[in-house]
Amino acid sequence: MKASVSPAAAIFAVLILAAGSLICRAQDVVVQKNDGLAREGQILGVKAGAIRIKIGPAETGIPMANVVSVTMAPPKAYTEAMALWQKGDAAKTLPILVPLVENFSGLPTKWAERASALLGEVYLAAAQTDKAEAAFANFQKLYPAAGSSADIGLARLAIAKKDFEGARVKLVPIVEKAKATKFPDSGTSAVYGQALFLLGQVQESSAENAEALENYLLAVTLFHEDEAVVAKATERANALKEKSVIVP
Repeated sequence: MKASVSPAAAIFAVLILAAGSLICRAQDVVVQKNDGLAREGQILGVKAGAIRIKIGPAETGIPMANVVSVTMAPPKAYTEAMALWQKGDAAKTLPILVPLVENFSGLPTKWAERASALLGEVYLAAAQTDKAEAAFANFQKLYPAAGSSADIGLARLAIAKKDFEGARVKLVPIVEKAKATKFPDSGTSAVYGQALFLLGQVQESSAENAEALENYLLAVTLFHEDEAVVAKATERANALKEKSVIVP
């Protein structure tokens, strides 16, 4: 004997299938400058200065110069790379991050910009300074309006080269903005946390331990979006506390 299905259950099942279908059909969106047209499809990457997007069965290119905005959720590779990097695993992050950055080079989305900025940092952690320098230069070229993120990359590079004063010049203006901010948004919080940690490193190099501790603690307690930075700042703060350093 077959069990009957109630009308309510059948309707519920149809709604679930419909919702799933909508999720599967979620489209990337590129808004064009010349006509304001929103092109919906699957963004495949950036090649020869154009966004490659698949619309239905056809693939086309939209020149970056004709792009107003792009809406695209972070791909799985981005999530995987960020998770590995939060664990401090540069060796495993690079094989995922490098092709991701190469494929979406210059795409005007927050996640693509973050991935591009991160590449130089990961290269530095892997002791590949030359590649890090090239990655930071490429990031500045691709995202000229990046501002603080670009300065942080250059500060990281300066610290790696023991140019602490050069790093200080880049970091102090960012840290001043951080200390004047009470409620940072998510993206800004990560940038400020990175700047505070890096300036702390610079200050430790000049035996400004109390000031360094203050910056480490701010990175841990207020600007704590970047988990990798929080872990490093916590480690340095604890080391300074063991030396009986106190916040001025």
